[in-house]
Amino acid sequence: MIDETDRQIIYLLQQDGRLSNAALAEKVGLTTSTVYERVRKLERKGIIKGYTAVVDAEALGKPITAFIRLTVSGLVENYVESKTKVMEVALAEPDVLECHGVAGEDCYVLKVRVANPKALERLIERIRTQASISRSTTNIVLSTFKESLAVVPAATD
Repeated sequence: MIDETDRQIIYLLQQDGRLSNAALAEKVGLTTSTVYERVRKLERKGIIKGYTAVVDAEALGKPITAFIRLTVSGLVENYVESKTKVMEVALAEPDVLECHGVAGEDCYVLKVRVANPKALERLIERIRTQASISRSTTNIVLSTFKESLAVVPAATD
């Protein structure tokens, strides 16, 4: 369980992962050593999984964001193998940013970032040829109004 101070620390680190323990301590009203211990505890518990830089994908030559929805083959003998293969392909492809197994009509939703439409086409071809996909639907993002990795911890009752 985490308390309100841990929530504040998590919030602050999600806003700026480069905050020093001293700066965190000042913001939450604790000593630097106490904040250090709390952050380490949150890391050990796996609540804080790591620290990363948020980059501008367009500046790095990847201006196109797309969502690819996949349905694997309904054939029983290929179903589990195809689902496993989709996961393997998603893990191996650097342009796949996220891969989610979903309920409903589709089996997976992938978020991808690519340089151009041709690169998107090649990525879809690689996925479709390595797994038994019965259907894929691709949506290209025209504009983004909100994109965040921040998660607000649930309040405890």
